[in-house]
Amino acid sequence: MTAIVENVQKQGVESSIVTLYDLEYADGVFAYFTPTIDEDLTSIQFRDSGGTVRTYNAIPIQLEGFDVQSDGAISRPSMTVANIESTFKDALGGLGFEDLIGRRITRRTTQEKYLVGNSGDSTPPVEFPSITYVIDRIASKSIMGVTFELAAPFDLAGIKLPRRVVIGGACPWKYQGASSTLAEVDKEGGCSWRLDNKINIGGTDYLLAANESDEMILLKTALTGAATGTTLEASGSYSQNSFYFTATQLQRYDSSGVLSTVNDINTRQYWLCIRSTSTGPSNTNTAFRKVRPYQTFSASGTYYGYKDKGFNDIVLQNGAFWRAQRTTVTGYGGSQTSGNISENDFWTRADRCGKQITSCRLRFQAKLHPSVSGAFHALQDNKQALPFGGFPGVVQRRR
Repeated sequence: MTAIVENVQKQGVESSIVTLYDLEYADGVFAYFTPTIDEDLTSIQFRDSGGTVRTYNAIPIQLEGFDVQSDGAISRPSMTVANIESTFKDALGGLGFEDLIGRRITRRTTQEKYLVGNSGDSTPPVEFPSITYVIDRIASKSIMGVTFELAAPFDLAGIKLPRRVVIGGACPWKYQGASSTLAEVDKEGGCSWRLDNKINIGGTDYLLAANESDEMILLKTALTGAATGTTLEASGSYSQNSFYFTATQLQRYDSSGVLSTVNDINTRQYWLCIRSTSTGPSNTNTAFRKVRPYQTFSASGTYYGYKDKGFNDIVLQNGAFWRAQRTTVTGYGGSQTSGNISENDFWTRADRCGKQITSCRLRFQAKLHPSVSGAFHALQDNKQALPFGGFPGVVQRRR
């Protein structure tokens, strides 16, 4: 039990109670008030938590309606100040009563003997626990005084707690919103995946991207050199970490929007075997994961769009991945002839987060492929932390 609590529990209190108010009327700027005056009718002084002496000016001010309870609505006390606006303005750097809405006021309570200059003066100061409120509105105003309604900092209109919505299976954070390549002031959320889509493994940066379906995006030349041809659901021996492709007949658009049927090297569906199996790849075989190829962008290249948009060409330009929205035979498409690609009728972003925990694992727990340069292992490194914003253990309650 602290000394000040012991003092007020005695049968005879030897030192009177003093109430002090710290009003933060601007960010980091305070005014100090008290309804108490010293014996010589002057202001009183008390130390802040750091030991700095603060001077409290006497002004008729009263706070009432404080109530602490474990359930029910949070109390909203009132603060009444004498309507001496000119005096108040001088203390607040010219601000009026209306300017105080949204500002914080802290009530501090101590005993007279602990004020500066008295026997109990010390650093840090001796006081009861302080309480802070936010000035929410002007409740009334008369020629005698102004009454403010106060609110607890966590009881303001429009503020919801917890600040994060508890979503069971999906991450609410903005993809790459807290990228390590961003300045601290520009970060939002908790997704720290780099804007340049690179992961550092063993001191070396590697390019890693995936789409909203959690399909890895890998260099086309690496895939064509590593993948073995097969057919859908064909019986055979399929090894973990091996790449395969299946021939696919697709309908492709030309630059005029006319469809034609094609089946060539550019329409292959690539697969990564994530666990050994005896059945070939298919959309329902969980032993395989689809892989999408990309190529380096060329301003004079031809890039195709397909009726099945999952096969639309993907390019890499200056660290950003883009997927064609429609066929272009002039690189950029439209009237653009230089500069960086941007979201438009011809291109859309290719690297997108699927918002699932598997999306997070593919990136932050990636391991290098044992034999294919620029590719990644079928399994992840579970020792690496995941900045996942969802709550996978939450089961939605049904009524």
